[in-house]
Amino acid sequence: MINKTRLLAGLALGCVLSTPALAEEYRGFYFSVWGGSGSADMPSRRSVDSTFNTAWVQDILSDIADDYNNDPDTVGTLTLTDAGRDPSTLDDTTDVWGALVGYRINKWVGTEIGYVNLGEVKYDFDGVLNSTLNPGAISENFDYTMSYRFDSAGPTAAVVGFLPLGPHFELNAKAGIFLADTRQTIRLNDVEAKQNFYHERIDASQTEIFVGIGGTWNATENLALRVEYQKFLDVGDDTKAYEQDFDVINVGVLFR
Repeated sequence: MINKTRLLAGLALGCVLSTPALAEEYRGFYFSVWGGSGSADMPSRRSVDSTFNTAWVQDILSDIADDYNNDPDTVGTLTLTDAGRDPSTLDDTTDVWGALVGYRINKWVGTEIGYVNLGEVKYDFDGVLNSTLNPGAISENFDYTMSYRFDSAGPTAAVVGFLPLGPHFELNAKAGIFLADTRQTIRLNDVEAKQNFYHERIDASQTEIFVGIGGTWNATENLALRVEYQKFLDVGDDTKAYEQDFDVINVGVLFR
């Protein structure tokens, strides 16, 4: 009886000591893939409406008409007029994903390099333009769509701190840099012809700061699950177009 009790106690103690959070060896590489939901700190929809307003659309149409009228091979005078627009929509929630390689230096500190895709912010509205060509006064209305897209992705590098709280669970916090490749695209599209009559692309490559905090559950010695909140600061370039923060909540799988 005593031997069985000692054996069971020894097995239980061995299991506890063999759990990853209590293991003596913390050093080593780990890999992770993760996905989640992001939210961009975009201005309000009304504020974006004031940027892409009727006057903005009319300026583009007037420039197109001027190019046509100044072409010596064209006949007649073309007038393009914005005949109105429908209410806009703004979707500043995004699907976010990433992958990383980490190295655990010791029980408390590690480093990570990875890649993050912050998804795409979408702003849209529909409208109608009137095209009048003289001589002959040929007048037609055309449906058009306007779309604005904001997306950012790039490599990351961070220092990570760990706080073990038990045999299977630990907290983690990180701070690092995001080498953001940000693209903002604006299109006006003729619905019937299915082609763009205006297309502008704004690129910005900048080094931004990001921070994160989360918790990791060590399911086995080689597998763990991490839930994390991350914030990416000042993504974009406000000298060219919008600049905004991204809040990200994600779940990742870690392999050791």
